[in-house]
Parts: sequence; structure tokens; C-alpha cells
Amino acid sequence: MRQVSLFETLGLQKDTGEPPDVYDFFAGAGGFSCGARQAGCRVVWACDNDPVALRTHASNHPETTHALTELPLKRSQWPFPTDGRRFHAHFSPPCQRFSQANMYVSSKREKAEGSDELRAATRLVRWSLRVALTCGATTWSFEQVPSKRIIALVERAKRQHPGRVEYVVVDFVDLGLPQSRKRLIAGSPHLIAKLERNVDPLRRASIASAIPAPRGTHVRNGCYSKSCRQYALSKRKGRKRSGWGEHLRSIHEPSFTVLANRGLNWITRTATGIKKKRPRLSTHEYAALQSFPQDYKWPEGANLGMKQVGNSVPPLVASLLMRAATIYV
Repeated sequence: MRQVSLFETLGLQKDTGEPPDVYDFFAGAGGFSCGARQAGCRVVWACDNDPVALRTHASNHPETTHALTELPLKRSQWPFPTDGRRFHAHFSPPCQRFSQANMYVSSKREKAEGSDELRAATRLVRWSLRVALTCGATTWSFEQVPSKRIIALVERAKRQHPGRVEYVVVDFVDLGLPQSRKRLIAGSPHLIAKLERNVDPLRRASIASAIPAPRGTHVRNGCYSKSCRQYALSKRKGRKRSGWGEHLRSIHEPSFTVLANRGLNWITRTATGIKKKRPRLSTHEYAALQSFPQDYKWPEGANLGMKQVGNSVPPLVASLLMRAATIYV
């Protein structure tokens, strides 16, 4: 009797030397696409509703077909192949409405608008999970903030599709990213299992390991001194920002999270206190903390570059996922 291999038991095949093609939804500036390409995959299609971010993607991935479009797409508009070829579908729907800092607003009008936006963002998450599980993809992945709402939606998909959905909440710093960045990653179970095996606090990298010429001894997070709720309500309550000597991380530690709407500053500690010069990190320095290669092309303008970097999936994480998809397809 022929012995059944582990690959066959799991419904997988050994690597044939042909990595799956990648379809990148909510692609932004191309973080996931960059990591997929580093893993040897071909990114054949990418879409986003931000024309500036999509131009950045196109300048770095000229071989990819780009679609400037609003999501969700009708089934008749899905770009997936129908000839049986293997492919991977990735989804990174907008996360701003699920983050804790954005859950608090100060007026009835803002609450109503925020509720509408939250419902719209939730519909995109549901659509992403539904498409991922019904489009015929060989493997799939999904990235979001680990809010209670997101976890509940992924758990529901897991119950509805037994054996096809798994997820992990992980701080990317334990995967080797030189910044704290806690996220939920869902996808094909063997991809998530492989990602979990790479989680190790000993992999933690420092700011200095990512940025060859740091311009200070520390970086500072430009936040208020209180909680996220108090941060969101700070203007209404008249709260003040923290002093420049607070919220510092040494360059020999991982950085704070790189955000799309709030920058980091270089700080130099001296024997007598804080050096007055406080330059903001450049786009390429943000990108290095997000694990982008040094030659990645970014638009001019510090705020625009920070926004695109902060909204990106770290290529390091995408590469780890897609290497698993390449080995087992």
C-alpha cells in the first residue's frame, strides 16, 4: 500500500518551482507586494482607491496591472484567473475606524459620521473575507488591527469555513521588524502556522540596525501623555502634549509604531539634558523601520511619504507569509 505523505494529508502539494501569482487588494504604496516579490512571487494585479499611493506602487512595480477603483467589486469584476493556475489573494482593508484612538469623538455629528464610516469599514472587512474564501485562491491572507470587532468577524468566518481560516495576533517586533506593531493576520491555516513558528522575542531588531546613520540617540513618539481616549479628546479638554523628555526609545531598542498621521522625532540626550535640535524622521527612515528596501521609490513631501509608509503592510511580514505559500502550494 502506498504511504500517504504529510502534504497529501493536508491537501497540499510540494513546491514545483512556480510560486503563486499575487493579487493585492487595498495595495496602497505596495508593502505586501514588495514582500511578495522578495519571496519570489509575481504580483500580477493591485488595486486601491488612492491615486497617489497607486502611483507609488506603479513606480516600484511596473510589471503589475494597476486598478484605481473603489472596493468592494462585484463578482463579475473580480480579476482572478479561471484557467486553474495557482494564485494568492491578499486583503488589507482600511484600519483607521477600528483603531482605539479613533473610537472616541467629541460631538453628536462626529459620532454619527464615525458610525457611518465604521459600518462602511466593517462591510469592506466582511467582503474581503468572503472573497478570499470563495474566489478559488490557492492561498489567501488578511491584515488588520486586532480590535474586538475584527476578531469577531474573523471568528465568524472560521466557524463558517472549517479548516480554511486561521489567525494570529502578533506584535511584528517579534518577527524581526524594528518597531512595535501589533496586528491580526488571518489566512490559509498552513501560512499562519508557519508565521507563528517565526515568532520569537530573540528576533527583535533595533532602530540602529535598520537605519545605518541615526541622527540622534533616541526617537520620540509625538503623542499626548495620557491614554488613547484622552488623546482623542485632548483638544476639547485642553490637555497638553508630553514634554520632549518623555516617550523616548533608544536607538538600541525597537521603535514606536510608524503611523500614517503622526511622526517620530530624533532626540539626542546629552549630559545636561535634551538637545534642542529635533528633526523629524525622513520618509526613507520611516520606510526602513517598516522594512522597505533602501531603493524603494517614494513621493516628494514628508507628510505624504509618512502616510504611505504608515499605511503599508511591512514587506518583512509579507515575505514570511509568501515564502510559506511558495513552499506549500
